[in-house]
Amino acid sequence: MWIPRSLSDKISAVLETRPALLLTGVRQSGKSSLLRRLFPNSEYVTLDRIAVAQSAQENPESFLRQFDATPQVTLDEIQYAPNLFRELKIRIDADRGQFGKWILTGSQYFSLMKDVSESLAGRVSIFHLQTLSAGELRHSGFFPLLDDLLWRGGYPEIWAYETIDAAQFYDDYIQTYLERDLRQIINVSNLLDFQRIMRSCAIRAGQLVNFAEMAKDVGVSAKTVKSWINTLETSGLIHLLPPYSANLGKRLIKSPKLFFADQGILCNLLNIRTPKALEGHIHEGSIWENFVFTELLKHPEVGKKNIFFYRDQNNVEIDFLIEMNNTIYLIEAKSSEQIDPKKLNFRKVSPLFAATTRNILACRTPETLRIPRKDYDVVNPLKHAIF
Repeated sequence: MWIPRSLSDKISAVLETRPALLLTGVRQSGKSSLLRRLFPNSEYVTLDRIAVAQSAQENPESFLRQFDATPQVTLDEIQYAPNLFRELKIRIDADRGQFGKWILTGSQYFSLMKDVSESLAGRVSIFHLQTLSAGELRHSGFFPLLDDLLWRGGYPEIWAYETIDAAQFYDDYIQTYLERDLRQIINVSNLLDFQRIMRSCAIRAGQLVNFAEMAKDVGVSAKTVKSWINTLETSGLIHLLPPYSANLGKRLIKSPKLFFADQGILCNLLNIRTPKALEGHIHEGSIWENFVFTELLKHPEVGKKNIFFYRDQNNVEIDFLIEMNNTIYLIEAKSSEQIDPKKLNFRKVSPLFAATTRNILACRTPETLRIPRKDYDVVNPLKHAIF
């Protein structure tokens, strides 16, 4: 079953005016499937195959020459042959009016951005494909099953094929990541220790990052933990959410908060593999907050650069702060259906901003529509768009 992706129209449109496109995202987020569906006539070449990647890396000029007469080429997992970027620059500059010829994909976001910024700046449009959002699933007829998104996650394969065992999918996914992708990013001698770090991250989802505490959990140095956390972020499995840093007259917390890019991996690491296991779980609140974060991350107008959290030295906190369209959005994530307004900090934080503010409570209300209240709107992101 094909599940339409919200990025489709933007991707199709940009190739009419740009010579190249780069689509990044974690493994199995649906990059290759989306591009093959949008551009069925494009010549598809995957660098996932070792021999192909080696040829492209060792002799990029000769490798690309074979496509001189090809109208459009898709180079999948291009991070395995970074030498291609400089040669692509030369070919693009030779004919800047040839739009839409080069389509690139890659799974290692930060390392790709470094190569792109050095070689293809101004020549390529960049998109990041997240796993499926609640909105994409709602529009594809999965509304009755959306509560399962909290523990099953949004990897397209799990939703497209009903017979797939989600728990086995994530076990295999994590093992493949550890044994293949991880070793290409960083030299880890003990994969078991790294697995413990991943579980330590899962336990601390939605919390401030504390490298010293995590080092004690695993029995390695804080420096090693920091390096491994950066690796998880580089590969796109986690995100470190920065605090809002504008001068509001109070000293704000400087440590980032940790979130997973997808619910499925988070719940798998917490051994939550059924809806019943999630109900009443000690981390249920953190899992809901993580879900709200991923929905914000997947919003086409938000993206990672516009999301922050707010917390001052008195522990007055707003879970998420969004700067968008000249408005500050303050968002609280609560996993209950009914929330005591006294537990919300909108009235304490909103007056600190000169800009227009909108307050949103993202909770598990059974209502399918947005509920306007005096100081804030109530919305369930499983059932309705946050904005």
